[in-house]
Amino acid sequence: MSRTARCEVFDPEEVAIAHVYTRVCRRCFLLGDDPVSGKNFDHRKVWIEEYLQQFAAYFGIDLVGFAILSNHFHLILRSRPDVVATWTDEEVARRWLMLCPHRRQADGTPMTPTDPEIQSIAGCPIKREETRKRLSSFSWWMRLLCQRVAMRANREDEQTGRFFQDRYHATRLADGASLLACAAYVDLNPIRAAMAETLEGSDHTSVQRRIEGLAGEACVSSDAVGDASGGGGEAHDGRSHRSTIVARRLRPSELIRAGCLRRAEPICDEIVWR
Repeated sequence: MSRTARCEVFDPEEVAIAHVYTRVCRRCFLLGDDPVSGKNFDHRKVWIEEYLQQFAAYFGIDLVGFAILSNHFHLILRSRPDVVATWTDEEVARRWLMLCPHRRQADGTPMTPTDPEIQSIAGCPIKREETRKRLSSFSWWMRLLCQRVAMRANREDEQTGRFFQDRYHATRLADGASLLACAAYVDLNPIRAAMAETLEGSDHTSVQRRIEGLAGEACVSSDAVGDASGGGGEAHDGRSHRSTIVARRLRPSELIRAGCLRRAEPICDEIVWR
């Protein structure tokens, strides 16, 4: 039985939250330790994180959570066509050209688009409306992400052909309960796969990034307290250390209250990168 077309599940004009995941071909470990070749491809997880950060900066899509494992990755995304609708035509064109640039720097980063390049999209009604839809589309997010990772990995391995085994899977999260359950599943996935024993040790996950952020905020708060009280350096260091330990010992229920795991709300207010 064929899968339902995504256009029947996700209305492009409606704000939606989805759990998205995809696997590499033949379930090989092409994003981590590969027992067949004996090579380690953990650096490809860094590629994916870098692309996620770039996409979150320019797409009209919120990155709510992610977990990158050795042969697949999970994302929780929220489309924001309502936000994209407020952007000017020039802003739409500029964002798209930062994602799919006509020109790149020597290191591969996109160059700032020129006025003629912007007008080539903003000045054409057909291109302009199509680009506006793409900027809040899960399909275009995953298309560009998978395409770039696959091309880069194939070039590195001197291979051709498919890198991901199938089209990506997307499940709509219709309410707060399903969002909370899915966020917990994604954040705990490396522990379930025996790749980590704790949340803070789960590399390349959004929950690890949130815990690091909480630890950083705790250290900053301790710095401010130390500066205000005029405390000595030794006491100041002790307070910073204790604040870090507190952040690292948060339990799942405390992570929910702290925003590390999603609250059971239809529309979440906190994201990893916007």
